[in-house]
Amino acid sequence: MSIDVELTDLAYGGDAVGRYEGRVLFVPGGIPGERVRVEVVEERRGHARAELLEILRPAPERVDPDFPLLTDSGCQWQHIAYPAQLTWKAHIVRQLLVRIGKQPDALVHPTIGMPAGVSPWHYRNLALFSIGPANEIGFKLTESHDVQDLETCPLLHPALDMVYQHIRARLLATFGDSLAQMIQGFTIRGAIGAVATNGSATPVKAVPTLLSIHARPGSEIESPQELAQELMTSAPGIVGVIIERVGGRYGRVVAGQEYLTDAVLNKRFRTSSDSFFQVNMSQTPVLVERAVAMLEPMRSEVALDGYSGVGLFSAFLAQRAARVLAIESQPGAVMDARANATLNNQPNITALEGTLERLLGQLYYRRERIDVALVDPPRAGCHPKAIQALQSLAPRSIVYVSCDPSTLARDISSLCLNNRYRLLYAQPIDMFPQTYHIECIALLARNGLR
Repeated sequence: MSIDVELTDLAYGGDAVGRYEGRVLFVPGGIPGERVRVEVVEERRGHARAELLEILRPAPERVDPDFPLLTDSGCQWQHIAYPAQLTWKAHIVRQLLVRIGKQPDALVHPTIGMPAGVSPWHYRNLALFSIGPANEIGFKLTESHDVQDLETCPLLHPALDMVYQHIRARLLATFGDSLAQMIQGFTIRGAIGAVATNGSATPVKAVPTLLSIHARPGSEIESPQELAQELMTSAPGIVGVIIERVGGRYGRVVAGQEYLTDAVLNKRFRTSSDSFFQVNMSQTPVLVERAVAMLEPMRSEVALDGYSGVGLFSAFLAQRAARVLAIESQPGAVMDARANATLNNQPNITALEGTLERLLGQLYYRRERIDVALVDPPRAGCHPKAIQALQSLAPRSIVYVSCDPSTLARDISSLCLNNRYRLLYAQPIDMFPQTYHIECIALLARNGLR
């Protein structure tokens, strides 16, 4: 049965929101302000999900999707004009800070969008592609194991899209009908630095690229070393090929190098194949500069970089602080961070391996000083014991960089318990155009200061 609904809001997760018979109705593909005809496809206690059948009154922000094939495989918001995407992201951050973060007066600045003249497509320096049972190669559909077959990838930087097309063709030619039985997927990562992502028709220059092939568990690839060497020549720019899970879960073969060296704001960063690095290199300099400026480290201070990865924020904190303690649990990333401190001639960075909650607890036990703290946790947010240790160490300011505003709001609520800290403001930065994903920086000050 179809019903007509007024859409009034956007939820984190990408769906438009309406109400029908007292229940909240989530409608993928809708925009607030629209009247739509939908069919309820899933009933749950207190809410339901509906499929959009017809747009009876479109919102002025509605546009035709540039790449409809990507709508169900990650680009949920390409039907919303880009300026409106930015407005809604700030709105969602504020909603979550009020509702989950218990910050009724939360100040959220307008979202910083892609730089002027730069397309909100072709921005990624990293993508994971899956292989479906019928040898489809592309992205997995949302909440599904099905794969959307893609001949090109408009999310990748043009130089890496070129690599994708070459690798796709080479794998299909090499394995034929047995591709899906042998290969589960592959990851392309490129060192594109500050290269403009305007997607223009000018010739695309190759960039240094790492290719990681994810063998299907239990498959037996003949001559994997030979395959790795062949793939090295598949496209311009490939400097290393890693084939993972060869002969078992931890087996791997390598041709060429296992890391890239990228550049952000004249600093160099070695990044190994399994280390985290920001995926939007047009916005990464904006993210770094804004986060460090918000924290305001002083020349005499000790700064913490928690969940520090390869030391991206550490390199810029070290320019303004006396000493930086970088804490990361992933061993490969810690090795990268130490190499990067040497690359950038920054002996005042100390990279420690371990969980943030354990090492912060040790710092507190030894009565070591942390004057300012920056944390950039994964999507799950900070460990509760890391929050407690931060409160105990009591830095004067905390900058929290988040890729999930719901866990950001949860952790801000914890940090502000008992009036130890207060939220000054939040600054969304659009690292993921065309999607509902939101990068956000929040600044907290210890009470009694500012």
